[in-house]
Amino acid sequence: MTANNQTPVFVAMDGGSGNISMRFTNDRGEVINIITPSLVRRGRLQHGMNESTSTWKTQSGELFSVTDDGTSMELVNTCDPEYQLSDANRVLVLNAVAQAGLGGRPVVIGDTLPAVQYYGGNGIDTARIEAKRRNLMQPITNYSGELKAPIVKKVLVFPEAVTAYVSASTLPDGSEHPEFEGVKRSIIIDLGRFTCDIAIVNEHLKVLSCKTTEHGIHVMIDRLHLLLQEHAEEIGLTNAHEIQKSALDEIIRQGYIGSRAESRKHLRRDITKYVEQAAMELATQIREDIRSVLHNMLSIDMLLFVGGGANWLGGKLSYLPNLAEAWHDFVFVPDHPELAVTDGVHILMEQRKPQILQELAMTELTPEA
Repeated sequence: MTANNQTPVFVAMDGGSGNISMRFTNDRGEVINIITPSLVRRGRLQHGMNESTSTWKTQSGELFSVTDDGTSMELVNTCDPEYQLSDANRVLVLNAVAQAGLGGRPVVIGDTLPAVQYYGGNGIDTARIEAKRRNLMQPITNYSGELKAPIVKKVLVFPEAVTAYVSASTLPDGSEHPEFEGVKRSIIIDLGRFTCDIAIVNEHLKVLSCKTTEHGIHVMIDRLHLLLQEHAEEIGLTNAHEIQKSALDEIIRQGYIGSRAESRKHLRRDITKYVEQAAMELATQIREDIRSVLHNMLSIDMLLFVGGGANWLGGKLSYLPNLAEAWHDFVFVPDHPELAVTDGVHILMEQRKPQILQELAMTELTPEA
């Protein structure tokens, strides 16, 4: 059986500015979740004496390489709204699919746009949605020849706020989560690496208002980096300025600087109060952003907090309180907020799967003109 005749794999994506999140069901019926950084640069990339398998050539002949080096000055700006329609975005998405073992396989991709991009000033921005769809349909070629690109049969585009709500409000058996009973209007905060998306959604999944800011979790990391330098003597750090920002994620999760070995526990430097200060400052900024979208929070039944940043500000860290509780009196944070958007895309794709497979089958049977 050739790849073109195989049943397409349905791949749910969330191609955010900070991470590419992916969810699909493999041939053994296992649900696979993968998150990789949204780091892509122009040009070729080498690993040792060989060309990297993550370098891809576009139809125009331009080369892009997916990397794990966040310090490169050549990285594409993934916060630019036009990134969502770019060659770089296509390379990041299709590379993630190929690296997950789906190279050369037919796939149906479901991806997202921030609500502020999905909905224009006069409603749904059909032109932008179509541009996003067409962008991901264009082929790319692996420069090293070691990896095949997936064969994209169809692309679906969803608004991020809606997919997050669908995921959080749906139990594994498909029934409604009891916490959402009676909820008519919700405000959804999607806190990512570099951006924070805010949207008001009603019970019919209609987006009533939305806004995107650049107050992502990187703001907290940058502030902590400065605090560690300002209080280096008090903490007992001799070279605080040499701590790389990329190392702060793990440090924040731990709450200390030092060895993880239990035998050296007494030598660890406790930094929890500085993490809390940086987190509280970001939470205050987000609260102001929320107020710019909606002054009267009493008109909202629930605040749904998702995105990777919800793991830090939403009470998931053992030593930090749920700072989102200052935003509304009913805050709901799902178990895995970093996967909420991707899971929502997956749910919506599964609902439409029989219809999509039928449409694709009809397309294969229809002779070309």
